Amino acid sequence: MKKLFTSVFTALFILSSCNNSPQKASEAVSAKIRINQLGYLTESVKRAVVVNSEAEEFTVTDSLGKTVFAGTLSDRGVWDKSGEKVKIADFTLLEVPGKYILHVKGEGSSWPFEIGTGVFDEVSRSSLKAFYLQRASMAIEEKYAGKYSHPLAHPDMNCAFHPSSGRTGGEMESPKGWYDAGDYNKYIVNAGYTVSMLLTLYESLPAVISDNTNIPESGNGISDLLDEVKYELDWAETMQDKDGGVFFKLTSKSFSGFVKPQDDTLPRFVVGKSTTSALNFAAMFGQAARVWGVVDKDLSAKYLAAAEKAWTWAVKNPAVVYKNPSDISTGEYGHSEFSGDFFWAAAQLLATTGKPEYLLYINKNRVSFDFISGENWRSYLKNLGYFAIVLPASKADEELKEEFMKSIVNEADKQIAILEAAPYRQPLNSFVWGSNSDILGLGVIFAQAYRLSGEKKYVDAATETTDYIFGKNATGYSFVTGFGSKTPMNPHFRLSAADDITEPIPGWVVGGPNANLNDEYSESRTYGVVYPEKEPAKCFVDLTGSYASNEIAINWNAPLVYMTSFLSEYSGSLK
Repeated sequence: MKKLFTSVFTALFILSSCNNSPQKASEAVSAKIRINQLGYLTESVKRAVVVNSEAEEFTVTDSLGKTVFAGTLSDRGVWDKSGEKVKIADFTLLEVPGKYILHVKGEGSSWPFEIGTGVFDEVSRSSLKAFYLQRASMAIEEKYAGKYSHPLAHPDMNCAFHPSSGRTGGEMESPKGWYDAGDYNKYIVNAGYTVSMLLTLYESLPAVISDNTNIPESGNGISDLLDEVKYELDWAETMQDKDGGVFFKLTSKSFSGFVKPQDDTLPRFVVGKSTTSALNFAAMFGQAARVWGVVDKDLSAKYLAAAEKAWTWAVKNPAVVYKNPSDISTGEYGHSEFSGDFFWAAAQLLATTGKPEYLLYINKNRVSFDFISGENWRSYLKNLGYFAIVLPASKADEELKEEFMKSIVNEADKQIAILEAAPYRQPLNSFVWGSNSDILGLGVIFAQAYRLSGEKKYVDAATETTDYIFGKNATGYSFVTGFGSKTPMNPHFRLSAADDITEPIPGWVVGGPNANLNDEYSESRTYGVVYPEKEPAKCFVDLTGSYASNEIAINWNAPLVYMTSFLSEYSGSLK
């Protein structure tokens, strides 16, 4: 059947190429056409959204202005989350590599896009390189960072113990690590999810990230993904107390102003302990022990010992909830329901060690594999536990692996049904803080289902889900800085806001539409945050003050690295 479709398309392509009319110079880019502004893989599904239009047909022209494809728009009804009448332009059969523009008569044209095998290669590298540019406690040098270089900042060699740490006086050294988000602080809870997602990518596709992404460790014979993760692990190690518990964060008492990192001189404190910080630590170091087992056995053993010590502390202290002390107002990462955290940590440790105690815990405390909309550091952790169990390197027994594989594939099928029913053909209908990380997390589920089953329908779903991030969404933005024709220029991101450079640091996905409008009233007088659109899928504004829709964060970027790397690997462009 595919050969028949290809033959028909080839004939249409030859006939339509006789039209040599160039694109009209006066034709404007239409806000009604929502397309992946980067482009589409050669043999992948290719769809765009057209909204609030009476048109029934569309065309695609190449870089010479020749019409190379014509199609009929399919009516998808009204999407209640955006208030739009939606139609779909499907040009999947266009498989000739090149640069293109989609046109809708009477509406205008799309942003230009590409069809090819290397569409996601650059953003894959850039989204990982963004972590290097986010490093604390070292100079970010021009030879690695270009114009985004800056002097050493936040050495973190004399960090005072806050009373909430349980220590009375004194200081500790806690250098390295990544700034957490748009601020300059460092948090164990968010580090755990981020490290685990990046290591899950490495374990799934160990060759996808090379040793030449131009960071200081490049050329050392180890994937730069592992080098980058180790920089965060080096910091996280310092946060474990002697009793196995883990301090919650290293932070100033309040957020700094929008100043350059080297100009932020607020005192920094080691704050709190909690069950969830111990479990995040146990999970990420338990997984790191497995990964480094084939890279550095001594380091692997050290990681495992630290992970099990943190696990033991959490089991003895299963309900320690972190709350900001009265004099601390930085990120709280509020969390009091720890079943997913325990499951995730136990799964990582079981996959690494095969020890019966972790299997016993999992069998007695099962949590389901499903997608729950919300901040991924809190609700997605259990799914990372499932991913760990089914990995080839996992020491879990085959029966458990098979059970978990079925759960992952079944959830992927459920989400595909949601995708296919949705007007925009994307599976997300809840728009909360960090909604873009939700859509990327869904993409990871599809990618994992493909890895387990080999069925192309999961790649198609992963592709359409990722299209959303790069422009096929109700805002018309490509949400990744520096990638696409209409991208955020004013993210809530101190490094970029204060660096005197017009273009923000590239490779960061911003939070995305947030129907809760958390910052519109609380900070409007300070930042002037006003949302021009109030439909849930449109609640986004490209303002520095919009921390609720336009901030960056390491936990949101990790699944971006995963998805763009997965699609690049699938296309064969990185082989």
